[in-house]
Amino acid sequence: MTISGEPFKLRDHQKDCFKISLSGELQGNDSVTLRQEVERYSISDYDVIYLDTREVTGLDLSFVNEIIHSDATLKNTGKSLVFLYRQGSTIEKWIETTGLDKFVTTAMVPAEG
Repeated sequence: MTISGEPFKLRDHQKDCFKISLSGELQGNDSVTLRQEVERYSISDYDVIYLDTREVTGLDLSFVNEIIHSDATLKNTGKSLVFLYRQGSTIEKWIETTGLDKFVTTAMVPAEG
């Protein structure tokens, strides 16, 4: 797993947002790294954190659970998580299988987007 982050601005949104980008294979042992990153931004000035998984090639169920935990962590500090994924990806299949979108705000980009 590779992880990076950057602030960005959305039109019609007063505050800056932050995007945590993940790529590669996401396995349970990567959960600690994501948890630390989310906790760092849970005490920041950003009110919306995007978790960008468009470049993720695979993940396991423990990582799906970590996404739900990340959402809860941010909600507890008055922030929100938006889980961004690519249409037709492995992530989309996990969302359909687990019903993740019932617990976490999701945003899908087209397969070529």
